[in-house]
Amino acid sequence: MAPKLFISLILFSLLSFSSCLPNDSISKAVEILSNSGFLSMALTLEFGSKNLIPRSESLTIFTPSDATFASFGQPSLSLLKFHFSPKSLTSQSLRSLPFNSKIPTFSPSHTLLVTSPPSRDQGSVLLNGVKVNASSVIYDDGWLRIFGIEKFFDPNFRASPRTNLDCVASPRDDDEDGGDGSMSFDEAIHKMKEKGYSIMASFLELQMVTTKESTLLTLFAPPDEKMEGYFSNFSDYSSVFLRHVVPCKMPWSVLIDLDYPAAVPTFLEAYKITVTLRQDQEGLLVNKVLVIEDVYADERLAVLGIGDVLPAVPQPEPKPKPSAQRRRSMVNLEVLKVLVGFSSLVLWIFGF
Repeated sequence: MAPKLFISLILFSLLSFSSCLPNDSISKAVEILSNSGFLSMALTLEFGSKNLIPRSESLTIFTPSDATFASFGQPSLSLLKFHFSPKSLTSQSLRSLPFNSKIPTFSPSHTLLVTSPPSRDQGSVLLNGVKVNASSVIYDDGWLRIFGIEKFFDPNFRASPRTNLDCVASPRDDDEDGGDGSMSFDEAIHKMKEKGYSIMASFLELQMVTTKESTLLTLFAPPDEKMEGYFSNFSDYSSVFLRHVVPCKMPWSVLIDLDYPAAVPTFLEAYKITVTLRQDQEGLLVNKVLVIEDVYADERLAVLGIGDVLPAVPQPEPKPKPSAQRRRSMVNLEVLKVLVGFSSLVLWIFGF
């Protein structure tokens, strides 16, 4: 153990906090951590837990491995606190947290931000862009839970705005290279069919097979149940597909970095997709349709599942409904107009 870590442990003992966790929780956790490749965090808990952890009835710890401690160097006291949360977070609750959710920590004025895509393969969760192994908890006794992470969290993490995606729609010239070097979507198509996006997968297979290899694409795919019965005639097929395709690669990692609202063109002329945060800030919308799943991504193609078919034209903001008092006034005005008209008719008939 590096001498600087012992200095930190001594500093912990100078703090005036106390923990409400059962004493045997810490000792059992220390033993398991020591035997699981997390000796640095085990020593931190063993020598500093009584003074490091503020008074709390539950605790969740996110710990890097010993190799990460060694390569990172001496973590500061405030950085270590950033890896301790007073919330009781189970594997299931971590995986169910929506995008942009905030998790409190013992580091003042700093919270962890959920940056996971909507669909999380094999239980992986991203906090501040760092992968958390949520499917395999290191220690869990109901009061104390410990999860492994791939590196230290950055307290200053903030998605860097991408105001320019270099996303420009241009006509696809299928004859320019005689079809040589065309892209293969076989893997993406297979993945889409597996996850219930067969109709959009068929469009991708039929309409984009001659797309040049240098092209970057993003496909926003509605599920099959939303696509079935949507088309009124054959001419709708092309326009529906093309308005869901963006001429640049926008996987989930790019979507969460955008400066909202962000508008990007599509292959349908004059049709744009606007990416926004949901009103509760716990989800992303494309033309007011929720992004529900990160389906597929490779070097040139990204496929994102969305909750519905994108509207043919951007939906206008709903106009506010008139109040009940205003509706009554409008009704009374119409009645008055009828009465005036009827009175004029009576006067004319009787010669007044």
